Amino acid sequence: MLLGKIETRTWNTNYRGLVLICASKMPYNESQVMGISGEVLTQKSFIDLLNNGIKEEKGKAIAIGRLVDCRPMREEDENKCYVKYRPDLFCHIYEDVKPIKPFDWKGSQGWKTLDAETIKKISFI
Repeated sequence: MLLGKIETRTWNTNYRGLVLICASKMPYNESQVMGISGEVLTQKSFIDLLNNGIKEEKGKAIAIGRLVDCRPMREEDENKCYVKYRPDLFCHIYEDVKPIKPFDWKGSQGWKTLDAETIKKISFI
């Protein structure tokens, strides 16, 4: 999302506002990524990350962005989603995504209000 990627999810949301963006502790393996994205989009995602100096973080909060829209995925979204088109997916559209100094994050998917201790950990790069 730091590169303008559109996030895809299987669920819709009415939430709009700031989101702490976290990297999963258990990322997809290569065959799972290929099944989701296909060969061309998988290669594109790895190349884009390498060319922009973004290293993989696991189990960490890595950025903050503003969720501004959520809509059904369209075929023309594939390239920006790095995911093969599926009509059952939703595009979560973010703006103003900024990297932060990564810190450990143990949590689960979903919307939560951050406590004061977590907010103090947020430091922009």
